[in-house]
Amino acid sequence: MSLSKIMVVIDPTWDNQPAFERALESAHMTGARLHLYACLNDALGRGGKEATETYYCGLLEGLADQSENRGVEASVESDWGDDWPRQVIAAAARCSASMVFKNSFVHSNVQREMRHTSDWTLMRLCPCPVLMVKNVQNWEKRRVLAAVDSQSMDEAHIKLNTQIVSFTQQFVDAYGSDAHFVCAYTDRNNRPETGQLSAAYGVPKEYIHTVEGSAYDVITEISHKIAADLVIIGTVGRSGIKGQIIGNTSERILDHTASDVLVIN
Repeated sequence: MSLSKIMVVIDPTWDNQPAFERALESAHMTGARLHLYACLNDALGRGGKEATETYYCGLLEGLADQSENRGVEASVESDWGDDWPRQVIAAAARCSASMVFKNSFVHSNVQREMRHTSDWTLMRLCPCPVLMVKNVQNWEKRRVLAAVDSQSMDEAHIKLNTQIVSFTQQFVDAYGSDAHFVCAYTDRNNRPETGQLSAAYGVPKEYIHTVEGSAYDVITEISHKIAADLVIIGTVGRSGIKGQIIGNTSERILDHTASDVLVIN
C-alpha cells in the first residue's frame, strides 16, 4: 500500500483543519503529495456561488502554500454540490488518492441512528483507505492498534488481513510507533494462538490481544486499555443489512475511542 498521494477533505465549516495538519506531517515524513479538496454549497452563506468559490479557493491556496513551504507538493480542487460525501468519493477516485484524511468528531448514538453520516458513507464506499482525524497529538512514538480477523478463511478477509498487517508494519516503520494487534473471537474452541500471531505479525506476544467478544466491544476495550492513538480497522464491502452493520460498527468504534481511526476496505 504505497502512500503516494493523500487527499485531504477541507471542511469549510471548521476554523481549524486537523486533517490537514495530520496530512501535512505525514506527507513531510513519507514523501507523499497532498491533494486539498473542498466541496462547497449555498449553505455556507458567503453571498452566492461566485463569492463562496472565491473565498474558499483562497483558503485552499493558502494551505497549499503552507505545504510548499514544508517541501510538500500540493494541488487543490473545489467542487460544488449538496451531496458532498459522495462527491468526495468521486474526487478520491478521480485524483487516484492513496488515502483520504478527514476531520471527525463524536456523534451521539441518536445522531448515528437517525441518518447515515458522512463518516459512514466514506468508510463504506471510498475507493481507498480513510483516516478519520480526531486526535491532534503527534503520531511519533505512539501506539497503533490494528484489528485483524485471523479466523476467517474466505479470500476477501484473508486479503483484508494482509492489507491491514502490511499497512500497520509500514506505518510503524515510518513513524517509529509501537504496533499492537487485536483479534476478537466468539468460538472458545477455536481461540487464536497468540504465539502464532506474534510470529506472523512480527511483534512481541504482549502486543497481541486475543479477547472473546464482539469486534466492537473488544476493539474499544483494548483501545482504552493501551491508550491507542490510532486504531486500524478493515471492512469487507457489502450491501444491504450486512453493509449497514459493518458501517455502524465502524462508526461506534470511531465515537467510543479517543483515537484516530483508519478504515481499510
